Amino acid sequence: MVFSGAAAPGLAGEELFARYHVGWETRDPDRIASLHSEDTFYWLHDGSEPVRGREALRQYCIGVFARYPFTFELRRSLFAERHWVLEWVMVLPLKDTAGQPFTARVEMLDVVDFNEAGEVTRKDVYMNGAQSQAAFARAGIATGADRQPH
Repeated sequence: MVFSGAAAPGLAGEELFARYHVGWETRDPDRIASLHSEDTFYWLHDGSEPVRGREALRQYCIGVFARYPFTFELRRSLFAERHWVLEWVMVLPLKDTAGQPFTARVEMLDVVDFNEAGEVTRKDVYMNGAQSQAAFARAGIATGADRQPH
């Protein structure tokens, strides 16, 4: 199902963020992609390559949601005319290499730009490197440039 709730022209940053965040909370790749521009640029700064284009982002989200059942703890958000910055914590249930469950907590920072049409044009996501490396190493998961194609 394709979500047809693209942002209305002139949508304020806080309103767009509220609609956008629902897509992440509900793990809905269609909704997320519908709120991005056709030529969007999304980059998780973990050593991996950026994702370019709305459809590529939708496919990326499908893969992320299938692989990582993370939730959010929102810390703070800052809004300006054509962007927002969001500080949050990724909470991710994992199993260590011995099969024992643990919960990883990784501090995250999103920097998001959007255009006059209310479409996200760029999203950069920064992870706390020490926290993410420790969690993924404990779980035996390769990340970023080291990850195997799937």
